[in-house]
Amino acid sequence: MLKKNELMNRAIQLFSEKGFYQTSVQEIAEATGISKGAFYKYFDTKESLLIEILKLQYENMIKQASSMSQLEGMTRREAFIENMSHELEQWINNRDFFTVLFKNFPPNENKQVSEIMSKLKSSLVNLHRETLIDTYGEKIEPFITDIVIIFEGILKEYIITVILREKSVDVYQLASFIATVMDSIVNSLPYTEPVLTDYLNPANPKERILDCLDMIEDKLNNTNNITTDKEKLLKAVQRLRKEMKTTEPQQFLLEALISYLNNEEILKKEVDVLDRLYKRLVQDE
Repeated sequence: MLKKNELMNRAIQLFSEKGFYQTSVQEIAEATGISKGAFYKYFDTKESLLIEILKLQYENMIKQASSMSQLEGMTRREAFIENMSHELEQWINNRDFFTVLFKNFPPNENKQVSEIMSKLKSSLVNLHRETLIDTYGEKIEPFITDIVIIFEGILKEYIITVILREKSVDVYQLASFIATVMDSIVNSLPYTEPVLTDYLNPANPKERILDCLDMIEDKLNNTNNITTDKEKLLKAVQRLRKEMKTTEPQQFLLEALISYLNNEEILKKEVDVLDRLYKRLVQDE
């Protein structure tokens, strides 16, 4: 495992210096102190090595983002800034890898890369959505699509500027600045109307419940310090997902499964969101 991790780290360095296509398997093997033949004991191809690195980056980013979602002893706004700072640090700390990815693999050029990046985007959208609601309250829900798009647009442009143009930045100062901008936007909402209402629509809790279950499943798969039986928790998530896809979900079963998941301390935030969405679904019906 140590040698495999070293291979991935050396590969990122070489890809960053020379480019993905200009770096050979031989060079990666030599930089790691192994033979070219030994490389293939760990990875089938150079592409499979890149995909493995991307999967690991995805898992780490979601794991870190989820673990930072609840911060004790802070106001909601302070927690918002802290969470944002941490996410920006994740992108910046992995600058070399994402530089290679953005430059060598434009969107839709590689199916596996596109699928993993799409999954990362979807997971972050859900995390951002709930973070924004936690920060500013349910008053922003009618505008949530517009708010998320604006927030992610700001983050994206700063991330691209910092990573691709190699700018240095005080992450906490940047997060505080973005939070101030978001404050101004939220304060202006009473004087305007939402533009987009069909994407991330708060009136469609069933789809959001399924998204939330995906987040819970990802967190379970990427977290080790779980006090409850992980397999049973995963089965509960799978049963919830199956039940939600039926035409007439059984309320008593859904409530029992949600209650069971709520027993796991590490899932409290996600299950709170799940429970809120479920109650909205029942009210709508």
